[in-house]
Amino acid sequence: MTFTPIMFARHSQVDVPDSNLLEANTNNMVIDFSGTEAIPFLTTILGLDINKLTASGLGIKGTLDGDLNSTYSFALYYFSETAFRFVLHSDGATQLQALISEQQLRYDIEFVIRKELATLLLCGEHAFDTLIEAFKLTPGLRLSDINSCYGAQSGDVFITAIEKQSQQYFQLVAKAPELAKWQAHLQQRGFDMSLPEVA
Repeated sequence: MTFTPIMFARHSQVDVPDSNLLEANTNNMVIDFSGTEAIPFLTTILGLDINKLTASGLGIKGTLDGDLNSTYSFALYYFSETAFRFVLHSDGATQLQALISEQQLRYDIEFVIRKELATLLLCGEHAFDTLIEAFKLTPGLRLSDINSCYGAQSGDVFITAIEKQSQQYFQLVAKAPELAKWQAHLQQRGFDMSLPEVA
């Protein structure tokens, strides 16, 4: 049997918060985006440089209002030339849906709002090692650009590495019952549910 390790990443030039903390973010939404003209739409309409997204899971931070720390910022993950995933605040999701709907006559694009998916944010000095062990991941990718992000699918959970306000964070995306199991597991591993909401 062939085993394919799941690579995972973290940023090389951001700080790691001292405290091991969790936040269940009920304001986040996941939108899966696809179409044969996905890349022209993302490049032309959202002004994103998609050229550096060359491997499945790589992502970039973007914004709909010019502020990468606002509720209109998002993380966009590349799966293929025709399939992407947005993870963003519900404020930004509403605006993004309207923008995609407005452009669907010009571009061959579609989106699906993944209402069944929820997010859990974690950080701390033990966060990376805990995720590597719990999800059987292989460390090895270093993100040197703070506007880069990375996501990997492990079982039913999409695990991401993101930078927020010059700090390293990780986000779990899964159906609520699955996420609740991981929340309980992480709390047993010493992660406290006291992380303030980070935009």
